[in-house]
Amino acid sequence: IVTFISGTPQDAMNATLEMYEITATEHTAFTIPSLGFRGTPTGVDIRKVVELGITPRINTGIAHKEAGVGQVGAGLTRPPMSVFEDALVAFAERYLGEA
Repeated sequence: IVTFISGTPQDAMNATLEMYEITATEHTAFTIPSLGFRGTPTGVDIRKVVELGITPRINTGIAHKEAGVGQVGAGLTRPPMSVFEDALVAFAERYLGEA
């Protein structure tokens, strides 16, 4: 997707490194060779997102309706921070008894 949207390999690397900051763990089966086979960032942590002010990146791809034609669109976006702030409040209310 990186080159499809005019990005660079370094952009992809930076996005991955940023995701390590806001995830709970690294996947044991899916690894990244260029990072010394470090596991992919796994499990977005709402606490880290809110604390660090970093929302996860979302990549999208759109396939053509006819099989074999390939991809016809792609993009990158980020959800609004308010989604994670609201989730953190709901988590605290439900699991920590805080209102």
